[in-house]
Amino acid sequence: MIWLILACTRTPQDSGEPVLVETGDSTPPGLQSFEVQGSVLDQDGAPLPQATVMMGGLPQTQVLSDSEGQFSLWYEEPAQGAPVIVAGKQGYRAIGVDYFEEGVPVSLTLNAVLPPDNLEYSYQAPGDGEDSADESCSHCHTRFVADFLDSKHAQAAQNPKLQALYAGAAQAWSTEALCLDMGGSWGLGHLPGHPQDAAERCYVEPGVLNTLNDCGVQRCDDPDLAAADSPEDFGACADCHAPGIDGALGGRDLHDAEGMAYELGVHCDVCHKVSEVDLEQAPGVAGRLKIQRPSEPGRGVFDWAPVYFGPLLDVPNVVMGGSQQPQFDEAVFCAGCHEQAQEALTPGESLDVRWPEGLPIHSTYSEWSEGPYAAQGVPCQQCHMPADVDANNAVDRSTAADSSITFGFPRPPEDVRRHSFVGPLTGEQPLISGALHVELNLEQQGQILYAQVGVSNMGAGHAIPTGEPMRALILVLQATGSCGSLQATTGPTLPDYTGAWLSGEIGQEISLEAGHLSWPESAELAGESLTLRAVRPAGFQDYSGMGYFSQADLSPQDKGLALEEPVATWTVTPDAQGKIALYPNALQPGDRVSLSPEWDPESTEVQPLAGLPGQHFSKVLTDSAGEPMVPHYKAVDIQSDNRIAPGSFQVSQHRFELPQGCTAPELQATLLYRPHPWELANTYGWQAQDHTVIESTKSW
Repeated sequence: MIWLILACTRTPQDSGEPVLVETGDSTPPGLQSFEVQGSVLDQDGAPLPQATVMMGGLPQTQVLSDSEGQFSLWYEEPAQGAPVIVAGKQGYRAIGVDYFEEGVPVSLTLNAVLPPDNLEYSYQAPGDGEDSADESCSHCHTRFVADFLDSKHAQAAQNPKLQALYAGAAQAWSTEALCLDMGGSWGLGHLPGHPQDAAERCYVEPGVLNTLNDCGVQRCDDPDLAAADSPEDFGACADCHAPGIDGALGGRDLHDAEGMAYELGVHCDVCHKVSEVDLEQAPGVAGRLKIQRPSEPGRGVFDWAPVYFGPLLDVPNVVMGGSQQPQFDEAVFCAGCHEQAQEALTPGESLDVRWPEGLPIHSTYSEWSEGPYAAQGVPCQQCHMPADVDANNAVDRSTAADSSITFGFPRPPEDVRRHSFVGPLTGEQPLISGALHVELNLEQQGQILYAQVGVSNMGAGHAIPTGEPMRALILVLQATGSCGSLQATTGPTLPDYTGAWLSGEIGQEISLEAGHLSWPESAELAGESLTLRAVRPAGFQDYSGMGYFSQADLSPQDKGLALEEPVATWTVTPDAQGKIALYPNALQPGDRVSLSPEWDPESTEVQPLAGLPGQHFSKVLTDSAGEPMVPHYKAVDIQSDNRIAPGSFQVSQHRFELPQGCTAPELQATLLYRPHPWELANTYGWQAQDHTVIESTKSW
């Protein structure tokens, strides 16, 4: 066995002794091996200590330059491809040399990426994801770009729901008559993606701009708005959703996004201009994502000397100007946008006292960092940027035989990650379906069917659902027998904010007299056959919560998740006066009643679910009036957070009445992923969908 001295310089961790690496019996016959010595210099010709020097593609050969910039490296000729010695250091562009010989010192000069950020730089286009001869990313990284173009990152700025909430405008109500009929106002406003253009639109809410700014009597995106009334606060929306706007960073108007900044959202050249992620700063390009656009003059077709930050050190192609930033391989990189605590955004309002450090709107990174995946060293990229097992490296046309400065070096799959940024619903087998498990247990005792339902998060490194707080995971239960549907008698039911055509409280909006509900609003639904579900307040649910709500000393009331147990379900038909006959009458003052069509488990449309047996898992944001499930720009508090933590489960207990003679009881559990609240989707006319994640059935 042969031991070779690979380093005569010290790493920060070693004791100063030479590094000994076992290489095997010998170098294969016909291949050279010898010691290479040399120096690493900076752009001014000064020695550069603590630079890494290695054989390209062979991280096990790494050594560090000493205090004088000197290094000694043992070279072994590769069986195929061109041998390359690479030097790199954080904050510098990597460089490679592919011509060297024994006994001749090698000199490697690293050019620094110098601050400040260059405001005159224009972001470069990723291309169309096709193999092309242009200078875009697609020329070499075709698959990466094709993946990106199909991802949510590419749609981050043009997302119609984002643009709707920003301006308060509903694209679905496309005519003045329809707009007015839906309770909106018709007027001229900004056309997303085209800062100089305007169009008549339907405004149904104030939106971010009008909530955060006082623009006089006009809308804040009115093209005729006087300069003195122009909005100044933009809610930081563009900082993460449209980070590629040329010029100044942070605090930009989302309506400034045009061209590539609008059409491609969080594109390649934005991410690969991130020199560092600093969690102490504001999210996005306002500070946390430290953007370093190059200011050094370029040569040839380049106005500026290229630089692309990434996870690998040995990327010496001068067209890339590769500069290593290990955070690209770490979860902290995702925290640049996927972790956010905010103050109350509405002027004159303040957060509840429970949130002295800001309202935790986005907490995906914290959820991961406190969960089992962080302890195991599994970052976000493991699932959301899956390894490409078929690629030689990031250059599509590269093979092991042409390994070189130009074509790169063979990489293990974990170093070639797809840029698909896989989301919960991506692909034929969505991530969310594989992450969740539903367990059903039944027991019949006399005329009662007892059901225990557990929902487990065994596959995600964060809570489910995570990210945007408007998302929800909804468990819907249906019990049947030989006699048809079974009536639930105890156990949690789905709250009003899961949707109802009408809802109200007996003794408030609804009066009860002689077996009839008098409900004036229901007169609009006269003659329709509908399902009336009645529930009764029964205190608060205890649960294993997320964040603040995971504290062991909180009471169920502190956790804020109301328990409403089922009373009865009827099929009813309101009359022209809004009266509804109930036989028999089981209701009393204080009961909550919802009126909706019967739920169809086969439909993919968002349906009203209020009053059905089940559970609603979400982070429930509330505004200053206590309205639940509001967009986060309105939020001042969190009512509850019973989302399912990584590696944990939530259990609920239910009872169903089994009439005499009714046999073969069965329970069906349907787990739905709902991206947007019912009320908000209706307000804006969004073509929303409930995505079925899991269906499970258990018979007794």
